[in-house]
Amino acid sequence: MKKLFFFIILLLCNLQWYILNAKAAPQNPIVVVEKVRKEYISDSFLIVGRVAALESDTVSVKTFGPVEEVYAKVGDQINKGDILLKIETDELLEDKVNKEGELSESLARLELEEKKLERLKALMQSPSFKMAEYEDQINIVKAAEGNLIKITSQYNKAKIAYDDAKFKAPYSGVISKRLVTKGKYVNIGDPVFEIINKEKYELEANVPLDKMEYLDRKKNIEIILSDNQILQTSIKSFIPKENPDTRTVLVRLQPLFDIKKANLIINQNINLKMYLKSKNKVKTINKDAILIKDNKYVVYLIENNIAKIKPIITGKSYKNYIEIIDGLKVGDVVVTRGNERLTPNQKVQIEGK
Repeated sequence: MKKLFFFIILLLCNLQWYILNAKAAPQNPIVVVEKVRKEYISDSFLIVGRVAALESDTVSVKTFGPVEEVYAKVGDQINKGDILLKIETDELLEDKVNKEGELSESLARLELEEKKLERLKALMQSPSFKMAEYEDQINIVKAAEGNLIKITSQYNKAKIAYDDAKFKAPYSGVISKRLVTKGKYVNIGDPVFEIINKEKYELEANVPLDKMEYLDRKKNIEIILSDNQILQTSIKSFIPKENPDTRTVLVRLQPLFDIKKANLIINQNINLKMYLKSKNKVKTINKDAILIKDNKYVVYLIENNIAKIKPIITGKSYKNYIEIIDGLKVGDVVVTRGNERLTPNQKVQIEGK
């Protein structure tokens, strides 16, 4: 019995020694790796856009005088050509009649001087013909012609001012603001209404500059409404100018849906789903492979199960991957998990091998 007890004690001591030695033996860290690959960048992203009116302006009068009547108020739906206000015409009519009289007088004066010139011209073969008198008459006719042109221009302006006393809507829409009241005196160019045409608009979005290079301009963009309805739009153009505050570029979008049925309103914010696609295949790695050391991007490159630190230069990022500009080649194996614990030139064990 004593021998058996002693044997058990000896066995337990040996087992403990083996366990301690096993713990003390150094083990290579296990890491997860991925290869550098070459592929097309294809991704999508959400961005907030807005409805941009094509016809939304502050409209101004083209004539002057006291406002006799205002026919439109805020919220009114108007059609192109509707009379929105009328300016008193007494002063305008008087000016038009005066200019019309001056025009008739100037025309009659020109006709009279032209007849005198014709009579002098008929006497050119006569001994009584005087060249100096003839040349003076030519100058008088030219002066009369110049005066007629000036008076005609003044008359046309007076007539237009009179005709524009009835201010008409330049396009259909809704009155969003009224800037004039009855009795107010207005001059040419004074603003009188703000008009919004809610049935003529485009869409626009400020797209981050780093996404512009890969923006897929051939693929339709999705408008995601609050009720999860999806509308389609396409890229029409972009403004080749960066906003330095937001690092974005303004992109204009063309609606591909029935505007009248969409129930969107001017300046409404909308969610847009845009797509990215590179023109050529690019080298990429998993973002998890990248570490920052001494303010530089580095990865651990595996060669013969040894982790070698490698500086890299990165480009555009998408999803969980990032473009590699320099530092790695296609097929290189880099650590994507377990790299935080590694030291340069450390031997590693790759998970699954």
